Amino acid sequence: MKMANPGATNRYLKRGVPTGRRGEELNQGILPYEDGRHRLRGPAGYEWWYFDAVFDNGYSAVAIMWPMNYAKPWRRQCTLQLSIYTPDGGHVKHYIFPPRRLFVGSYTTCDARISDSYVRGAHPRYEVKMRAGDIAVDLVFEAETPGWKPGTGVNVVPFPRYNTMGWLAPLPRARVQGTLDIHGRKVEVEGHGYHDHNWGEAPLYHVVDNWHWGHVHCGEVGVIWADITMNRKLEYDRTFMLLLSRGDRLVYESADVSTAYRDWVEDPKYLHAYPGLIRVSFGSAGEPAAGEVTMKVQEVVETQELLEMANLPLFLRRAIYKTIARPYYFRWRSNVEGSVEIEGETIPLEGETIHEQMLLRGENPRWQ
Repeated sequence: MKMANPGATNRYLKRGVPTGRRGEELNQGILPYEDGRHRLRGPAGYEWWYFDAVFDNGYSAVAIMWPMNYAKPWRRQCTLQLSIYTPDGGHVKHYIFPPRRLFVGSYTTCDARISDSYVRGAHPRYEVKMRAGDIAVDLVFEAETPGWKPGTGVNVVPFPRYNTMGWLAPLPRARVQGTLDIHGRKVEVEGHGYHDHNWGEAPLYHVVDNWHWGHVHCGEVGVIWADITMNRKLEYDRTFMLLLSRGDRLVYESADVSTAYRDWVEDPKYLHAYPGLIRVSFGSAGEPAAGEVTMKVQEVVETQELLEMANLPLFLRRAIYKTIARPYYFRWRSNVEGSVEIEGETIPLEGETIHEQMLLRGENPRWQ
C-alpha cells in the first residue's frame, strides 16, 4: 500500500473508526433511532439510506433515498436512485427528483418516504419499496447479523463547525426476497443484501478526495470494508474500516487494513482510470481473525459524471476538471476470491459482489 504522505499529521480526527471490540460488545447492535433521520445543521448537510441486493437468479439491485438533491442543493428537491442489473449484463437506472415537500422521515426509526416509495424498518426486518420511472423494487430484508457502527459511528474533521461525517450499517448481512418490476415485467427474486446509512454536516466536497467501499457475502462469511482518502488540504490522510461476520455473529472489526489496487484500466470514455483488481488484507498472528479478499472487476455496471448530473455546460465542466476537481462515480460488479482465518479455521471465499469508488475531488485517486 503506497501512502501519499508518510509524514502526514493525521489531523483528521478518526473518532468513528473501529475500536477492536469483540464478542458481545461487538454484537450489541444499534438502536432504532440511529437509523432514523438526523437533525443536521449547516448549508451542506447530507443524508441517504442505501440498500443493495444480489439475487440467486443473476439479477441485482441498488436503491437509495435522499431527503435532498445533493448535486443541486439549491433546488427544493429530494432524490430516488434506483438501479437494476440483469443476468445478461444489462442495466436499467433512473434518478428522479421529486419536490422536497414530498419527503417525510422519522427521527426515531428508519421510516423515510417520498410519495409511494419508502424504506422502513428496524432490526431484524426492513422493507424497501421504490419506483423510479418504469422500474421498481418491492423487497424485504431480514437481518442475518446484528447491526454495526464503527466506533461511535461519527467521524469529526478539523472544521470549527459543521464538521461531522456519520456512517453505520444496520444490515451488514441480510437475506432478501421480493419482486423487481422492469418495464412492467415482474421478476421474483431471492438472495442476499446489505443496508447502510450515511449523514453529516461537513461539506463532503471540501473534505474527501475519494473513497473505495465494498461488501462481500460468501456463504456464512461477510466482509465490509472502506478506504477513505481525505483531500489535499488534509494531506490525503486515509482512514480504513473493516467488519468480518460469520453466520449470525460479528466476529472482528479493525482499522488496520491494507489495500492494493492493480491492473489499472485506461479507457477514454471514463473520466478516470479504474483498478481491475482490488485486494483487501487484514488481521495478523495473535488476532482472532485474518484474511485477504480479492475483487476482480468483471464489468463497470454504472458510472456518473457528477458535474454533468448538475447540468453544467461542457465548457464549464472542462474548466473545473482542469483547475479544481474531477468528480466521478464508479460502480463495478466483480468476482470475489480469497480466504479468512477465524479462530484457527481457514474458510475459502468465492462469489460475486457490487462495490464502488466515489471521486469527489479526484485529485489523488490512484493508489498503487
